[in-house]
Amino acid sequence: MDADMGQITKSFHFAAGADEQEKHPCKKCCVETNHKLVASYTERGSEDCGGGHSIEWTEENQIIQCLGCEEVSFRICSTNSEEYDHDYDSRELYYIPTITYYPGRVLGSKVIDHWALPWEIGAIYKESRSAVENELFIIGGIAIRALLESICTDVKAKGRNLVQKIDDLHVRSLVTKEGVETLHKIRLLGNRAAHKAKAHSKDQLLLALEVIEHILIGTYIIPERAKAIFKNLNDPKMLAAPAPAPAPAPEQ
Repeated sequence: MDADMGQITKSFHFAAGADEQEKHPCKKCCVETNHKLVASYTERGSEDCGGGHSIEWTEENQIIQCLGCEEVSFRICSTNSEEYDHDYDSRELYYIPTITYYPGRVLGSKVIDHWALPWEIGAIYKESRSAVENELFIIGGIAIRALLESICTDVKAKGRNLVQKIDDLHVRSLVTKEGVETLHKIRLLGNRAAHKAKAHSKDQLLLALEVIEHILIGTYIIPERAKAIFKNLNDPKMLAAPAPAPAPAPEQ
């Protein structure tokens, strides 16, 4: 047996950021934007597998900053000698990177203004978003179902179970008939996550969250904004009746 087998060696290198810019997804902007590299701390390692074979890896730990909103975040880019592919045009070998961002982010999906939500609903909403953004898909499915159930409870939807409560949302005109069908799919999605530990896709969870966000906006956020913006306007029922039109002048 090779005496060096299993031996691991590592090296670390710190580098301050350069002037180069790269496109990265931004959590606050919700799109890919130009980022600058603030600093990087790179780990390079190797493990001897015996027989002249070894596994090498590289992990770049980066502090990055969006050049639009100036949000600072963290990015990890890791590669290893076992995960690679070939470029069909150049026929050159390249290592497949695994990239992780902290905090997690989703392109094209912006967090709603949850300050106007009831505290419990707002807390579940934030946890649901965080789970999906960080690709915790089983937890995300369970949290989205809990969010739907908490909305039904808060608006006092009638029914012995979530199926009947979702149907009652349509009776109350809080969602359309088509919306009810989608909410039942979200209910099933949550049930499978909770009872069968089934992880749904990111796209499915994002769409489920988007549907519920529309309910939150229409039920809680817009009414609160309307109160603030239209507070100086009187109730139309209380407005004085318009003055009668003057009588026509007599003919000469």
